[in-house]
Amino acid sequence: MKKVVIGVGNKLMLDDGIAIFVLENIKSVLEDNGIEVIIGETDVDFCFSKLNNVDEFYIADSYFSDRIPGDLTFKKIKDVKKIREHCAVHSLGLMDLINIYKIEIKGYFIGIEIGSIDMSIGLSNDLEVKFKDICSKILSFILNMA
Repeated sequence: MKKVVIGVGNKLMLDDGIAIFVLENIKSVLEDNGIEVIIGETDVDFCFSKLNNVDEFYIADSYFSDRIPGDLTFKKIKDVKKIREHCAVHSLGLMDLINIYKIEIKGYFIGIEIGSIDMSIGLSNDLEVKFKDICSKILSFILNMA
């Protein structure tokens, strides 16, 4: 069993790309620790094709609920099926495929609370000032999970 991290999002839509920016930032450390990194962007079908019931997956995506921008949500993938009231568009699409095909996936959903979605490359000021801390917390979570 290996660890695989999948990042989804759109870097052209401001904070929607936060998971991609984070994984690009921590990719070398993850790979040095034997963890595969997949930058799936908005291609849910591609991401789905990488899933299996052997490996442990970490699916990182932007997340919109009632929390402060930059807050992180860590949930077991099996529990993500229960968070329909929140908005994690790409990973929920991925979760929809997992549910349709009844694949048992081990791992975690990593949601990064967004501040703004707009047609712009980069991150909002809310996330920009917290970026290093977000990267550090996500890296620590992935590396320290058994």
